[in-house]
Amino acid sequence: MNQLIPYLAEKVNVEVTGKKKLAGKLIDVGPDILVLYHEERYMYIPTIHVHKLNSDASNDNAADRQGDPGVMLQPDSISLMTVLQEAKGMFVEICISGSKPMHGFLQGIMNDYLVVCSPIYNALYVSLHHLKWLIPYPPSHLPYARSADTPSMKPLPPALSRSFEERCREEEGNMVVIDLGGPSAKLGVIKKVGSGFIDFMDAGGNSTMLNMRHIKSIYAPK
Repeated sequence: MNQLIPYLAEKVNVEVTGKKKLAGKLIDVGPDILVLYHEERYMYIPTIHVHKLNSDASNDNAADRQGDPGVMLQPDSISLMTVLQEAKGMFVEICISGSKPMHGFLQGIMNDYLVVCSPIYNALYVSLHHLKWLIPYPPSHLPYARSADTPSMKPLPPALSRSFEERCREEEGNMVVIDLGGPSAKLGVIKKVGSGFIDFMDAGGNSTMLNMRHIKSIYAPK
C-alpha cells in the first residue's frame, strides 16, 4: 500500500527539493506523483522531489478558499506519465529544480524530457528528472491576457529525439542557454556531447565539461 494514502483528504505540509514548503490538501497519490490542492490550484508533484510530508495542524484554511480551482486532471490511473499525457497541449506552470516557475504549452513528452513552448522562448527542453511540479491552467485561460494578437509559435521539428542527451547532441555547434531563468544559467556553444557530459564553451572561449544529470533545461535560440 502507498504510505501516503492515510493522508488523503487531509491538510498537509510538503517540502520539495530546494527547501520549498507547500501547504494544502492531499487530493490523490500515485506510485510516483501526488496531487496537492494549494492556493486554489492543483499541483502535480513528482514524489522523487518530496523530501518531507506531515499533517498540518494549523487553522490556516488557505486550501479551502473558494475560487477558480484550476484543472483537476483525471487520467484512468494516476502516475507521472499519465498526468503528463493528460496535460499535453495545455498551458501549464512548471517548476524546475532551483529555478522560478515557468509558463508555456506542454507540447511534447519524450523519454526523459519535456518540450514546453511559449511565444517568448518558443521551445524549451526540460529534463524530466528536474521537474518539481506541474500546474495546468483551465482551457479558458488566456496566457498573459492575450488572444488574437499573441504571436504564433514556430512549429516543432517533425521528429524530436527521444532522449535528452540526443536532443542536446543535435545542438552541437550551436549557441544555447542552459538552465534558463535559474541562478546557474549559462550562455555558450555546445561543442560536443557524449558519455553523459556536454563540452560547453563560454563567450571567453573557455571549455567546461557539464554533467547532463545536473542540467535542468536547454533553450536553443533560432
